[in-house]
Amino acid sequence: MTRKIVSLLLCLGVLLLSGCAGTAATDPTSLIPASTKGKDVTRARAADNYFSLNYNEDFSLNPILATNHSNQLLCDLVYENMVELDDNFNVIPNVLDEGMPNDDATYWIFNIEQGHVFHDGTPVTGADIRYSLERAVATQDRFRGRFSSYQGSGYDENHFYVTLGIGDTQFAKLLNIPIIKSGTMDDKPPMGSGPYDYGEYGKALVAYEGYPGYEDLPIKTIHLVSYSTADEILSNFEDGVIDAVTNDPSSYTNIGYSSSNEIRNFNTTNLHYIMFNEEGLIGRYSGFRQAMLYAFDRQNFAANLMHGNAVAAAVPMHPACPDYPAEYASALGYNLDTCRVVLENAGIRDYDDDGMLEYMSGTAQDIDVNFIVCSDSSAKTGVARRFAADMESIGLKVTVRELTWEEFLTALEEGDFDMYYGEVKLRNNFDLTELLDPDSSLNYSRSMDTGYVAMINNYLSCAAAQRSAVYQQLCEYINTNGALISIGFESQQLIVHRGVIRGLAPNAGNPFYDFQHWEILLK
Repeated sequence: MTRKIVSLLLCLGVLLLSGCAGTAATDPTSLIPASTKGKDVTRARAADNYFSLNYNEDFSLNPILATNHSNQLLCDLVYENMVELDDNFNVIPNVLDEGMPNDDATYWIFNIEQGHVFHDGTPVTGADIRYSLERAVATQDRFRGRFSSYQGSGYDENHFYVTLGIGDTQFAKLLNIPIIKSGTMDDKPPMGSGPYDYGEYGKALVAYEGYPGYEDLPIKTIHLVSYSTADEILSNFEDGVIDAVTNDPSSYTNIGYSSSNEIRNFNTTNLHYIMFNEEGLIGRYSGFRQAMLYAFDRQNFAANLMHGNAVAAAVPMHPACPDYPAEYASALGYNLDTCRVVLENAGIRDYDDDGMLEYMSGTAQDIDVNFIVCSDSSAKTGVARRFAADMESIGLKVTVRELTWEEFLTALEEGDFDMYYGEVKLRNNFDLTELLDPDSSLNYSRSMDTGYVAMINNYLSCAAAQRSAVYQQLCEYINTNGALISIGFESQQLIVHRGVIRGLAPNAGNPFYDFQHWEILLK
């Protein structure tokens, strides 16, 4: 198996979800998108007087390693994150504050908030934070690639220090990672400092009296049930046995949109995008790639194909982020007339009056764009089919190949495509290195342009006041080359039964954020 395919299989669900997932995924209940149709849930009440959550005993409950969605929910209650992020991707101080970087953002100083205590009564210290960070840096699953510029860290009683190889003024956004007690990584489970502890492992979570917000917790015991298959989870949520679930609307585990549910969407960094084979017959023409910027109906993707569970984005930064260059992005909207003009300016036009576009290579050459997409997501195949129909209307032939996951990977590796539809979980600072660095194992464009890395690093290291303008310059460079087309970002959901829970405030890093202010009504 080649290096690129091995790398992709290692990072499924963490970094790259290139259009779909399959048998290689680490978490089959959360990583195999198949349909956005959904399944309505009609129950509107708890079925008993217990608040219960699911966990999957086939997967880890270690918060550094957990990739299963059910188990990650439990970890959000047992472990505290170093920082939290709001739904606009701003840092919310927690155990660490938002930090202070030096001038080139290669050295950070964080204040450690006192009063956080592990479940054995010992205080959370800088040693524990450093231990947790280094475990996250080393993992090949949940946090793979997030800390590629990390060089080292230190601490004293009140401060935590981090050194980076590449300056990043947004580094604090990457620290919404769980804290475990130093030396407990191999324990089952590691020691945490969150609002709940395992009363009986795998059976219940019990409120921890040493937690600062203990008196405000809405319930003292959370019962655990264990179901592993999607059908079991869906059925037991329908029956009120499970009281809260997270939901990926593009996955076959999609629970649906019944009015009997309380559904709270939260933003994610899961980007849907298009890239090109820049060594291909048509993909090598930058004018062709530039024209495609105007060829995708992003609003249709977000509102219809994703049923409102996505947001259109013409540049690869979430529009909720304060640095999103909104005015610039608005100029990149879906417009087939503009697409046609850009193609003509690039010399792609109907030379032989047959109603179809050709390009000149000595003589006029017919075009048949080889566009690959993984077949297990109806939203993604819907985008591809709409694009092909739109291109036919302006005389450009596009053949959409809807492939299985294994076929899709093979086509990427062998360069058997002109365009591909991908999905990637970007870092919280919207770093595009994995997609555009010529040395990245996830860059299938075959581009050798090292200018992207320099501009990305400039964006990461610039001051906050200049960030939106510098990011726009990066986007302008990307779009001048036609290297990457942003479609939009997925939203995900926290779903509970209507009338059972109030006060939900999920965010991208913690669906159970601010749990102590929830209100749970079981009767």
